[in-house]
Order: sequence, then structure tokens, then C-alpha cells
Amino acid sequence: MVRRSLLAESVRALATVAMLCPAGAAQGQSGSPLSAIDWLRQTGTAPQPGAYPVTPPSTGGDTGAISVRALDALRPEAVGLYPAARVGLPEGLWGPTAAGTLADLILDLPADMLPALRDLSLRLLLAEFNAPLPTSGAASASPDFLLARIDKLVEFGALDQAAALLDTLDSREPVLRLRRFDIGLLLGDEHAACPPVLRADPPIGDDAALVFCLSRAGEWDTADARLSAAIEAGRIDPYLADLLAQFINDEESLPGAVTLLPPPAGTPDPLTWRLREATGDAIPTLGLPVAYAHADLRGTIGWRAQIESAERLVRAGALSPNRLLGLYTERRAAASGGIWERVSAVQALDAAVRANDADAASRALVAAWPLIQAGELEVAAADLFGRALTQMPLAPDARRIAFRMGLLTNDYELVALGLDPAGANPEDAFLAAIARGNDPAQAGEMPGELAEAAALAFGPEPPLPEGLADRLSQGRLGEEILRTLADLGGPGDPRLLAQGLAALRAMGLEDSARQVALQSLLLERRG
Repeated sequence: MVRRSLLAESVRALATVAMLCPAGAAQGQSGSPLSAIDWLRQTGTAPQPGAYPVTPPSTGGDTGAISVRALDALRPEAVGLYPAARVGLPEGLWGPTAAGTLADLILDLPADMLPALRDLSLRLLLAEFNAPLPTSGAASASPDFLLARIDKLVEFGALDQAAALLDTLDSREPVLRLRRFDIGLLLGDEHAACPPVLRADPPIGDDAALVFCLSRAGEWDTADARLSAAIEAGRIDPYLADLLAQFINDEESLPGAVTLLPPPAGTPDPLTWRLREATGDAIPTLGLPVAYAHADLRGTIGWRAQIESAERLVRAGALSPNRLLGLYTERRAAASGGIWERVSAVQALDAAVRANDADAASRALVAAWPLIQAGELEVAAADLFGRALTQMPLAPDARRIAFRMGLLTNDYELVALGLDPAGANPEDAFLAAIARGNDPAQAGEMPGELAEAAALAFGPEPPLPEGLADRLSQGRLGEEILRTLADLGGPGDPRLLAQGLAALRAMGLEDSARQVALQSLLLERRG
């Protein structure tokens, strides 16, 4: 059925422009790596329209001016999903560090880091701390600090948590409402994505998002007119306008006018990605950042694609290992080799553990562990099977694997206490000492520069970063944790590992320090 013809001439012109211009050029992308979420970087810390006002510190003039607000009023930057006490950190974590500095430090956190570092990062991003001080001298500021938290959660793939933060705040600010729109699209939940966009006060200020949501609401005439006006005013790039025209109009309404475009360069923004899927030309998520992998968990996607995306999300800490196990054990492996070999091995291990069959579990664990390591899923496997395996009378080779799996769980200290010192080899004794917070050099020996760095951090004279004590005395605990996370999350530098572990211990993050040290030695990678 022909619904519209208003856009025909505009789309013909746009199709020509799009063929002459590199795909995605309007997004400012030029072959950037797919590991970066380019559309998040478009805002960064730049001021955004409609940003909430922040009263700056007095810089002269009327020094008697006082800003007043209710004592229980919650500044948007302070929003969280649980209180600070729940994660063992003080409410005044951010101290005197300005919001802009904290935002930059958050955005600099590596997306690919050890699980213990990622877990600590999530605690900082999701807990409710006192709002940081406004950036000095700014008469008005966008919610840079909150945006940085949301964008980093998206980069981690933690979409549900990012959506929960925004839903808790229910902000009127356009930039935050657009973030909620993007997250809804990535989750495949347009019903949650569009209400913030369609809210009229204040206007969202994004023609493409508004056209999409008006169309979803069945307001075809309004969407059509809005898109035409945006095209005429040059407020929308040709590539996105062409996709929206195809989304609004039946194919026969524009005979010969629509030209299929190649995929956009770099990482597509969520709306571009969703529109290509809606118009029958989906971009596979496997080469995109992990946030896009959530879409492949839908029941309409093939089993293999679901497993591959679930593995990516579990590696990123954005999906429960139990969800992955459910996919692994959903049916018999469809083929042999590759991912199916890991699926079959995990199925065998799961069956043996459920049956409490130590002999079968020993064989299954020895067979499955190299495949689990190849998929960088050791921590997930430890969460699923570690506790049960450490309590079974396994064969010697399987028992050693189970011991190391146990050290990757939250019960690492109990596992270490259960090690028999008389029968332990030097490496296991070294690891057990770290798990107990003792000097590992006095207990055993482990080769490698990272082991030497861990021994320094847990030894009698840990190499603390220069000036750490002074900065902590100034109340800059949150800033120092973020800087330490960035150092530890980078390339495997033994010096930074030693200083970072020592810093975590000095800041009272002993549990995180032990887990980071154990994971650095057992996972044999930096992320």
C-alpha cells in the first residue's frame, strides 16, 4: 500500500549524494576501529543542549550570593542503583576532585580489563556517592560526569545497568533521554526507547530519533513531514535520511529512488544499525562493540549466534554465566569443531558435576579446560563449577585445575586455606599465599615478571606510587582508584602491576588487590 510520496524527490537527491560520499561520513567516521564506540565519543565532555544548570563556585563579584536547595535534594550526578556502603566505599568517595576530571578518568578506563578490575569499575559507576564538585569556573555544565558513567557502562556492555540508572533518574535533559533511546535500540526494546524521545518538554533536538519514534507510534504524516523538513534544512545526513525514508515508506512508493547503501564506516550508531536491520539489511554484531551483542540473544536468532554473543557478553561481565550455561545445554551440539567442541565439553562437565561423578568430572574437566581457556571463559567456568569441583575427590591433574579454578572464584581465600602445604607444589603455594594476603615469596615460587611484581606488592616493602599518601590525605580516594584502574587495565607492565596492587591495598581494597593479582597470574592475559 502506498502511504507517502512527499519524500520522493528528496530521497532521489540524497541517494545520489550518498553514492558520492563515503558511507557514514556524516557521522565523522573515517575507518576508525570497530573496537571503539564512535557514537559515544561524539558528545564526550562537550556542553550539550538543555544541560542541567550547575551553580559554580564564587569567582569574584557578588561574593555574598548563595545558592539554596533542599537538604535531601539529589543532584543528578549522585544517582546510583545501591548505596555506597553496600560496596564498602565511603559516600564522599569523590572528595574535592572536580566532576570534569572524574569524567575524563572514567572515559579513559580500558574497556577490556581483568574481571576483578571490571567489577571494581562497575562498583564505582553504579553506586550512589555524593555528587562531585562542579568543574571550577563553569557557569553552566552538561551532565559530563553522569554521561561518562553511562557511556562507560555501555562500552562495558552493561546496558541493563545503564538503562536502570537513567530510568531511576528519569531526567528531562535531552542528552540523557537520547542515551536512553540508544540503549533501548541496542537492547531491541523500542517500547522503552521511544517515550523519552516523544516527550515534548523540552524538545529532544534530534530529528532522526524523533522521526523513527513517530513512525513507531503510527504517526506517519508527522514523521514524513518532519523528515522532509530536516532534509530541506540540512539537519540530517543523507545516509540516515535514506534509511529513514525506506523505514517510513513502502518500497513501491519510491520506484527506483532508493539506492541500497554499503555499511557505514566504523561503528554505526544504534539508530543506523537498527534501521538497517528493520529494512532487511542487518549488520552482523560479531565485528561490532560488545554492547551490540545483546541483540543476538533474542529468540529469533540462530543458536550459534546466540552462544557467540553470550560468550562475548560473559567475557565482558555483562551477562550471567548461568545464562551462557543455559544456552550451552539447550540442545545437543549441532556440529563438531570450533565452538561446538567447547559446547560439547561443557555439556559433559555439567552432566558429570550434576551427577556428582568424580571420575567423569575429572575426565571432563581435563578435556574442557583448554577449550574454556581458548574462549577466555575461565572466570565464568569457575563461577559455575569451581565450588563443586573443589569438593570432589578428583584425579591429580583435574584436582590441580580445580584448585586454580577455585582461586578465580569469590571463595578464593577458603580454597587457599584448604591447600595441603606438605603436598603443594611451589607455584600453588605461591598463589595460595597471595589469596591469603601473605608474602608469597616466603611460601613458594612462581616464574615470570608478573609473579615478581605480585611478590613485591604483597611483600614487606610494597612499592607505593609516589605521592599517594598525600593525595589520599586530601580526600582524593575516588580519583586515585580510577587512576589505579587505568594503570592496571593497560598493557602488562610489571612495574605498574606492582604499584597498582600496592595502591589498592593501601586504599583498603584488599579483596580487589588479591583477585587482580591471582587473575594476572592465572589468566595469562591483561584483559
